[in-house]
Amino acid sequence: MNEAQRITLQELLYDILPKLKAAEVMIQNTLLAILEATEQPLEQVRRQEQQEALELELFTIRLHIKHLLTRYSQDVQAMRESERNGTAVGDGPVLTLDDGEAQAIEKAKMLHERLVAMQKALAKG
Repeated sequence: MNEAQRITLQELLYDILPKLKAAEVMIQNTLLAILEATEQPLEQVRRQEQQEALELELFTIRLHIKHLLTRYSQDVQAMRESERNGTAVGDGPVLTLDDGEAQAIEKAKMLHERLVAMQKALAKG
């Protein structure tokens, strides 16, 4: 088992999941803005297909992460409880990922990076 197939619960809950949520918002807002600004029909179709592909990618990532959260639901619950009680310690348990989950975590990171780059390029004009 390599390091890429392990993640702390802290990293999953407070790094990966927020990036995934941000990616979802960016897909909606950024591509919607591009679609609205695009007047060429072929470009509109291309951007619509791009949005659909990104949404599908996001969906598959979410499925694997949901599976991971379900497998470690007791650990998630225990961590949330300890945070509420002010007794949270460290990064929580280290989660062992199956291949699909590991790929989903990597894809989530890459998707977020791609969308941030897309937003920056759009902002530059």
